[in-house]
Amino acid sequence: MATRFHFRLEFLIKLRARREEEARLRLARRLASIRDLLEEIEETQALRASLTSELAEKMKTGRLEVALLKLYRDYDQKQVRDLNRLHEFLRLSRKEEAKERAALIKASVDLKIMEKLKEKKKDEFMALQAAQEQKEMEELAALARARGSLAGSL
Repeated sequence: MATRFHFRLEFLIKLRARREEEARLRLARRLASIRDLLEEIEETQALRASLTSELAEKMKTGRLEVALLKLYRDYDQKQVRDLNRLHEFLRLSRKEEAKERAALIKASVDLKIMEKLKEKKKDEFMALQAAQEQKEMEELAALARARGSLAGSL
């Protein structure tokens, strides 16, 4: 009766698979955050362009008071600061994205190494099992021949 293969380090495979999944989730969250930042940058730029064209239109028609012009300029400066802040967040998020990608790659490689080791150990086990079965079959054949020659001599 053949014994079943059991990999002693199976818990490590499960641990590394869990680490890989966690790294994958962190990267997915980071990419979603970057996508949100890019959308916010785009919206802020669109709003700024809209207000700039609105200001230009009011200047052409001459319906612009000094207080309103100052308000437009102050708001434009605020938007520039906001855009700079968003671009800085984006730069930092991209750095973190690179780190998280590297962590995911490392976790994937670690998992693959353990899976390859398991396959190698399983192949070794199967070869050993086959060799033992072959030896048992040869012993049975030798025993049968010995019985046959013993029965023929009586």
